[in-house]
Amino acid sequence: MGTIKKISLTKIFRRFLICLLGGLCLCVLIPFSVLLAASSEGLITLADNDERQTQALVPILTAAPDISQIQLPVGTKFLRLDKNYAYIDTNMNEGEKEKALEFARTGFMDTERGTQFIFVTREEEYIVLQYHIGSQYLDTRLDRFLPPPEILMISVMIISSLCMCTYLTVHFSKKLGKELKPILEATKEVEEQNLDFEIGHSRILEFENVIQSLDQMRNSLKKSLEQQWRSEMSQREQIASLAHDLKTPLTVIQGNIDLLEETALDEEQKNYTEYAMSGAEQMKEYIKILIDISRATAGYQMKKEEISFQQFWGHILSQGEWVCREKQVKLKPVRGYIPEKISGDSMLLERAVMNLISNASDYAPADSEVLLSADREGEYLRILVTDSGPGFSKEAMEHGRDKFYMGDKSRSSRLHYGMGLYIADRILQQHKGRLILRNSRRTGGGEAVIKIPL
Repeated sequence: MGTIKKISLTKIFRRFLICLLGGLCLCVLIPFSVLLAASSEGLITLADNDERQTQALVPILTAAPDISQIQLPVGTKFLRLDKNYAYIDTNMNEGEKEKALEFARTGFMDTERGTQFIFVTREEEYIVLQYHIGSQYLDTRLDRFLPPPEILMISVMIISSLCMCTYLTVHFSKKLGKELKPILEATKEVEEQNLDFEIGHSRILEFENVIQSLDQMRNSLKKSLEQQWRSEMSQREQIASLAHDLKTPLTVIQGNIDLLEETALDEEQKNYTEYAMSGAEQMKEYIKILIDISRATAGYQMKKEEISFQQFWGHILSQGEWVCREKQVKLKPVRGYIPEKISGDSMLLERAVMNLISNASDYAPADSEVLLSADREGEYLRILVTDSGPGFSKEAMEHGRDKFYMGDKSRSSRLHYGMGLYIADRILQQHKGRLILRNSRRTGGGEAVIKIPL
């Protein structure tokens, strides 16, 4: 296949101007040609036709002894007067007679509506001829339905010129839009963080240069992100390996501390072993967090299946009641929509919901309630966990799902490390769902909303 011939924007705009000027010329020439053709066919008279015919008649009327046989042009009217300006004969109406008489006596001519007069002097009388300047229909019935021919011609010229401008503008804008499409598609793909796509081409030279620049940027960005991704994967693997490797010596330490506690120890030695065991438990918690970070960031391995929601919900309630009881709050289920089945990984979804219940119970005041409900919103199952604590700040609603986020001072706690909401959000993303953080109108506290497609 040969290469596509490129054209510059300058040539396109030049072509547009040529087409526009040519179209406007046609919009003027065609109505004018139709007017001339109608005149040659005897359908209308041209603007100066009556004037030429009437002026040509003046010498004949002046010299002819008998004017009764003289044929006046169509549309020309006359007023015959004697030398004292008394009426002899006319085919004018009363208003026209008054204007013609005034013209004969004073020379004043009222040219309203294109009416003109010619004064003819004969031996024993005067004749005033009235004619019209402008095109006229020879069939007078058309005057009732149509504007004058020249007005009609100008109107057609204006309307057709506007239509021509509109058509050419739309045509060339569609053409430019088609050539711009590869650029718009490429920017949309980049905006959606998709760098693995085939970029199109444009026949316009300037657009093609932009496309080539976008393609180079895409390739550079893709290489950079792939390198960054490989680096992050390597770091996560190292962290996970290190966390797993630390578990073995930590287990040995805890085992030896247990053995020490079984020996005869004085009070001071017992305190030291308790401190050591407490530190080992804290290290064990940190290792667990490191492993969770590694798994959540890389994505959990899902075992997708059809889940009985009734059993899933019952398990959540039993575990949630135990968690809340430990923290001196009460879990209150609110009856709502209960689907028959949902699709997903039962253990991961259970963990996501339990993270939210645990998070809510941490911030709920003592002896208060944590509300748990499920309902349907369109094509989504919605699970709501609501507490009556201080609620989320604006910053927390935006960043609460971020890894290690602990910036919400109103909901600060030493019982977590900014991982609960992050892990829940990652699990829901793998299920093509969402986690929404907001404040409840009912309790004023924080409300976490899970949305999972049904």
